[in-house]
Parts: sequence; structure tokens; C-alpha cells
Amino acid sequence: MEFETWWLVLIPVLFSLGWLAARLDRRSDENTQEQVPTSYFKGVNFLLSEQPDKAIDAFLEVASIDTHTVELHFALANLFRKKGEVDRAIRVHQFLSTREQIKQSERERATYELGVDFLRAGILDRAEKAFFSLAATDLKADAARQLLELYELEKAWDKAIEQAHKLREFGAPIPSGDIAHFYCEQAQQAVDDGRFDDARQGLQNALLSEPKNVRASLLLGEIYFQQGHFEEAIAQWRSAEKQNPWYLPLVGPKMWEAFKRLSRMDEGIEALQTYCSMYPSIDLLLVLAKAIEEARGPAAAFVLLRDQVRARPSLLGLDKLLEHQLRDMNDDERSQDLRLTRELISKHTQRLERYRCQHCGFQAKKFYWQCPGCAHWDSIVPRRAEELDFYPVPLKKTA
Repeated sequence: MEFETWWLVLIPVLFSLGWLAARLDRRSDENTQEQVPTSYFKGVNFLLSEQPDKAIDAFLEVASIDTHTVELHFALANLFRKKGEVDRAIRVHQFLSTREQIKQSERERATYELGVDFLRAGILDRAEKAFFSLAATDLKADAARQLLELYELEKAWDKAIEQAHKLREFGAPIPSGDIAHFYCEQAQQAVDDGRFDDARQGLQNALLSEPKNVRASLLLGEIYFQQGHFEEAIAQWRSAEKQNPWYLPLVGPKMWEAFKRLSRMDEGIEALQTYCSMYPSIDLLLVLAKAIEEARGPAAAFVLLRDQVRARPSLLGLDKLLEHQLRDMNDDERSQDLRLTRELISKHTQRLERYRCQHCGFQAKKFYWQCPGCAHWDSIVPRRAEELDFYPVPLKKTA
């Protein structure tokens, strides 16, 4: 290979170009670092060290310096919301939703987050307005889901039904059991107002949505009971056994009352005994004990309770057994010992007699179809906490 003299000119030129490129690249890095305020890095460090209050202060400083940091504003508002400072999150999202300088998609996102802020703050009318404004955007499905939550909070069940069907059109997996409960809530309001025909129509819609919805069947029996059609009420409640027998304790007392009104007490006791045997429940046992006491006397009820507690031990059952035992006892030393024992047991059973959500663990003395803690439907089984600990019942599955 021969040496060319023009190489002597090319080599210094290439070296100079390389040096110039490196110099420009370094200056670009320096300019970039100058454009990012030090407060930003401080905020990140505070977040990594789990100091959210200091991180918020640092990011606020960045936001005041550079109003084009859109993602930083969203992150800052999210921090505010997590800390419970919803009013500050609202101000940030309102600022973003009105800025013409940012992309339309970012303004829509800010409007959606603003609606969530209003929903968390309980300002439901403004939340509804914000979500409605997104009906023709890519966020329409997310906004519709938030509207469904809003209508459940407002107990606006007609709107909730409409929104649930709309979500299904968007491809969202809304359980048919939830829609059935919306119809049942409508029907319950109608029953409370004495509008039994409207209630029946709502319950028929519930069963069309979810044929296995036991609540609709129980409520239909309640309508028959209130109208004095006790034969039909019993038949309706008995049909609910095919849907989900573990909900029978909810109607046990009224089922017994219906049998009494028809003067068919022996048949009622036999039905309750069958249910207690097949679907053991402390609530059904107490209804059966009351029925036997009314029909055959307190001694027979005591024998029933004693045998059942021995066969299926529970503190709740023992508490009721001691209550029966103490009724006719003389006020002697033995009875005082028993009263002390029952008093101690009663204090402990107050926690055990609660209903418990199998999704979030929420507990309450009252039975709820929708858990007040996590808002899930059918997550509370009508069995006391003590029973669920020892004799668990699977949750009802709905499509």
C-alpha cells in the first residue's frame, strides 16, 4: 500500500471534527442539566427515602419554575390525593385541564383525574359533569366506570343500571349479579313505598339478569308476606334453596311466622329442622329453638340447644344454651357462677356474632348485600364470623 500525500491533510481535519463533536455533546449535556432544576432531583431523592412531604415541597418549586412539566404536575396531584389533600389535587388538575398549550389528550386526562378528585371529595355533581364531558373521548370507558361508582354512592339505581349496560357495550366485564342487585335495590325502594307491582317488575328484571340471584327470590317472598299471602311466601322462600341455601337464615324468622299464621306449626318445625340439618347455621338454630319453645315448651327447646351445641360446639350456641338454663334457676351460688360464666362468654361473642366480608374483612352486626367497606356485592355470607372460621362457606359465583 502506497502512502498518499493528501492523507497528511485529511488526518488533522478528522481529528478536529471529532474534537468539535465531543465538545458540542458535552455542552448539550451541560445545557440539559441546567434546564432541569436541582429541586427535581431533590424531590426524587425525597421520594426514594420515603419523605413525601419534602418531595411535594421540592416538586412544587419545580412546577413554579417550569409550567411545561405536565407529567410532574400529574405526579404532584397524585401525591396530594394519596395524602388526602384532595383540594390541592383539584387545583392542579383544574390548572392542567384549562391549559391550551398542552395536548388535547393531556387535557382530557386532567379532566378525568379532576372527576376522580371530586368523587373522592364527595362533590358528586361536579364529578358527574367532568365524567360526562369525556363521553366522546378515548377515556369514555374509564369515565363510565367512575359514573357507575358515583351512581351506586347516590343510590341512583336506574342510572346505575343504564351505566352498567353501557359499560358492557364498551367491553367491560360487569357481573350480571351486580346488575341484578341494582334491580333489587330498586325493588326494595318500591316495597318500602308500598308499590308492590313496581317491585315485582324490578325483581323479574333482576332474575332475567341473573337467574341465580337469591336476593330477588327472598324479596318476592317478602312481598307475598306483607300482602298476607303466607302460602305463596313460604313457597317462594323454599324455592330459594335451589339458588343458594346459605341465605335461608335471612328469612327464617318470617318463614316461621308464616307457618304460624297458617296454623301449620308442626310443618314449620319440620322444615326448619331439615334446613338446620342440611345447612347448619346458628341463626336457623335459634329460630328453630324459638319455634319449638312456642309449640312444645321451654324444656324441649333447651334439649334441642343442648344436643346441637354438643354436636356442633360454638360459643354463640353455648351462650344461648346458658341463657335458657338460667331462666328458671334459683338465685343460689351455682346460678351465680353460671351467670358469671355467661357474662364472660357474652362479652366475647359480641365479636363473633358479626357478619364478615370475605373480600376485605369488613365486619358488622347488620347483614349487607353490598359490603360498605369494599363495595363488592355478595361478598358477605349470612353466617356469623365464628361459624365462618370453623365452617367456611364458598362465595357465590356470578357470571
